Amino acid sequence: MQDDSGFFSGPSTLPSGARAPECIHRSVNGWSELWRVDRDGRFRVLKALKPEFRGQVLYEQLLRKEYEIGYALSHPYICEVYGLVDMPEFGNVIEMEWVDGSPLSELMAQRRLGHKEAVRIVSQLCDALSYIHSKQVTHRDLKPSNILVTHNGGNVKLIDFGLSDADTYAVLKGAAGTPSCAAPELLSGGVADSSADIWSLGKIIADLLPGCACVARKCMAEDPARRYPDAAEVKAALLRPRSWRVVVPLVLIAAAAGLWMILRPSAVPDAPGLQQAARDTVSSVSDPAVIDELFRQATEMLEKTD
Repeated sequence: MQDDSGFFSGPSTLPSGARAPECIHRSVNGWSELWRVDRDGRFRVLKALKPEFRGQVLYEQLLRKEYEIGYALSHPYICEVYGLVDMPEFGNVIEMEWVDGSPLSELMAQRRLGHKEAVRIVSQLCDALSYIHSKQVTHRDLKPSNILVTHNGGNVKLIDFGLSDADTYAVLKGAAGTPSCAAPELLSGGVADSSADIWSLGKIIADLLPGCACVARKCMAEDPARRYPDAAEVKAALLRPRSWRVVVPLVLIAAAAGLWMILRPSAVPDAPGLQQAARDTVSSVSDPAVIDELFRQATEMLEKTD
């Protein structure tokens, strides 16, 4: 016997007609707001100017710039942009994909991510950054709250290109970004290219993957020339077998501990000169500053191999 497939009959739980627009986010210090709407039976997100900014030339230009940058991008880990439309109740709006997910910032605060999940998220984020950088686009506001993780599949969706830039645009060329996640040159209003996104990526790695501190540190080098040249290199460094990276610091610690055991005063003959020499050696080996220096040298050596 073959059962027919279909919907079970029963009373509908959905209201008739289209749902009313629902405000899902309003920028406190910015110029935009987000609305979720039902467009022909599918959810969409509309990015509109806040009422006080509608019709102002600069902000209308910024909205159009964001639309043009977003519309030119097509990648599975980037929120899709469908069009720029004029709606009576909102004015000009960017119509975008509705992403059913949670901000990475929320997942990090709730400590809901294991190491494997975190590596997967950062790897996907690297793919998205590699793609936009290949299009000569810099995000300029890369942070956990601008990274959504879908509930179904746990995939990354990079959002909010409101501060993004590309070479062809003449507006929004000054300082930008969120202070806690932006590269120094971006906050100072200096020349900022894709390496500024690499710096922000390093901050995310530092917070999300503490065991990858070497990678994060190289991403966040003060001199942009010393950072990874692109996000693909960051991904490769993250996925590279790293067991030997743990061995080197452990060997250094073991060596320091061995010296302490051999040269500690109780193991030295009762001769004042030898006792004093042992104390000096033990003091230098057990000094936290010396241990830190050993780690610094080991880390520097490891970074040179990335």
